Amino acid sequence: MSDKHRNIELVDKRSFFEKTLDFGLKRHILDQEKCRAMIEDAAKGTVQVAAFFGTSHLHTDLENARQRIVNLISLYLEQTYNGDLQKSAESLRDNTFLSHSRGGNEMLKALHALPDSTVFGDTKGQALKEFQDERTLNKPFSLNAYRKERKAREECAAVVAAALWFADDMGLEHSALDFTGAETVIRTALLVRLAGGGEFPNRLGFAKLLATIRSNAANSTAAGKLKISKKLLDDVPLEYRDVAEKIRREIEKRDALTDPAVTLDSLLNLVELRYFVQESSLEDVDGFDALVSKEWHKVTKGKEDPYSRLTIFMCIAAAAKPKTSVSETEARAMIRQIRQHGFDSAAVAAFINSAAPFEIKDNLLSLWEDEFLPEAQEYLTDDDDLKYTRALKFLKENCNIKVKAAGKVQE
Repeated sequence: MSDKHRNIELVDKRSFFEKTLDFGLKRHILDQEKCRAMIEDAAKGTVQVAAFFGTSHLHTDLENARQRIVNLISLYLEQTYNGDLQKSAESLRDNTFLSHSRGGNEMLKALHALPDSTVFGDTKGQALKEFQDERTLNKPFSLNAYRKERKAREECAAVVAAALWFADDMGLEHSALDFTGAETVIRTALLVRLAGGGEFPNRLGFAKLLATIRSNAANSTAAGKLKISKKLLDDVPLEYRDVAEKIRREIEKRDALTDPAVTLDSLLNLVELRYFVQESSLEDVDGFDALVSKEWHKVTKGKEDPYSRLTIFMCIAAAAKPKTSVSETEARAMIRQIRQHGFDSAAVAAFINSAAPFEIKDNLLSLWEDEFLPEAQEYLTDDDDLKYTRALKFLKENCNIKVKAAGKVQE
């Protein structure tokens, strides 16, 4: 067998503390006197650690405590001296044994103090003692894992700090941010700046904000594309600017806020959870519905009963002007149109999708396609019904048909 097939890689699975101790002894950095001092310190520390996590009287707890100390010292030395065995051994020589385990514990406490999410008011998944228990014994950090976790938490802390700066800059009380994602605060703040505003909007204000941005983009030279100038971040402190710049680019690339193919209410449904909006009053809710569904309200005139809705849909399906009620003459004209050209059901679906409030679109489509249309096709296309008797009766039962009687009009 050739040498290239005989390569065996040896993996040293010892803890970093054990590697450091072995290195220090072989190179005479550590002498026997220092070793005896470390053993004495280790005995004291083991009892203390065992008592903290359980009891100092059980052999298992004492053995676990010994392993915890080794893990803490390993983490401290490897992180502090970046894996340098020479410097780590010299630290063992020049400092007390327990100062290294305390150093490792302080690292864990500092790590735990950092946020593990960017949600304000989010309670930590683990209490400090539970975190220490897990990370000193069952799931001790390797150096890479520790650095990865610290980096992730530091990034969370940076986003939270940046969001708080924007909140303070726009006069928003921190209490309003409970259980709010920090990124959502920054996204909204950037859009407010883009539109020239000065405060965080409620739901109606946010809809108006998007409408303004979409209108400005449509009239700009950028062919409807959303552009958020970097100059909007000139006053942001340097320690928060990288976070804000990252989110600025993300908004431009991801959220498609100025896509003319997406209606305002559909856009709001797609992106609203990604942005922070303040709570709205009942008046604001009514104003919001009117803003995002202008065409719908223009046609329905506030009538939201199923008869009015089906009358509108029938008009559209028969290529007539949509109204919430029609005369008997108009109804007959629609029946003739249906018999000649059929139902334009696609036009009804297009109207619902483009104009109706997002939250009721599915129900409206079901009302038309599943509940009304099958029966309507049966009655309105019956060629045997020469005088439209059954067809008109069906429409009067399901739509608003104005009937002339005794010199007046009845519905």
